[in-house]
Parts: sequence; structure tokens; C-alpha cells
Amino acid sequence: MTERCASCGTTVPPLVVVAVHHAGSGGGWTHRACASCLARERLIPLAFHPRDQDGARLTYPEIVPGELVATLAPLGESPALAAPVGRLLAAVARTKDRALDADQRHAAHDAARAAVARLRKAARR
Repeated sequence: MTERCASCGTTVPPLVVVAVHHAGSGGGWTHRACASCLARERLIPLAFHPRDQDGARLTYPEIVPGELVATLAPLGESPALAAPVGRLLAAVARTKDRALDADQRHAAHDAARAAVARLRKAARR
């Protein structure tokens, strides 16, 4: 069976897994995307999703500029991106923590901006 991009239907590799759904009695599905769809839909490869995530599609947060997402898309599941994407997602999650006071929230936003800078640096390598 030929693998296809779930969004545009292309079979041109490389296709990157961006989501999975496990069926209770077996089977299920795997959602793959081409580099063009990764960029257009701002999709994060499944390999970089947080461990506690359920396998659903995950998109880059708004703090990541579109031009950076477009630069990351052709890199797919490059191991060099794993740590920066993980730090980015953790930092962005912290910005949404309602238990933070103003100073902590400001620090969380600074950490998210720094994570974007590290991701940009990793993409240039």
C-alpha cells in the first residue's frame, strides 16, 4: 500500500507522521503529511509531540512565525529539532498556566521567545 499525505494526497516522499489514532480492536490510522502540508497547516511531526499527548494533530503555536514553520517543514523529523521543539512546547504551555503571577507569566513568555530563537538556530544547522 502506498503512503499518502492525508491532506493533499501526494505520494511524494518524504511523508512525516503527524498523528495516530489507535482503534480499540486493532487497526486505527496514521496521518502523514508532506513538507508542503506541514508548512501550510503548521503541523508538528508526531516524533516531537509531548509524551502525554494522545496522538492527535498538533500545530506550532502562534509565537512561531510562518516563515520559520516553512523552514522547519522540509526538515521533517530531524533529530536536531527534537529538543528545541520540546522546549518550545513546554514554554508555551507554561505561558497558559493561570496559577502564575505577573512576573512568572512574563518569565514564561520570555522563555517561549527564547525557545523560538533556539528553534530558529537549530533550523539553520
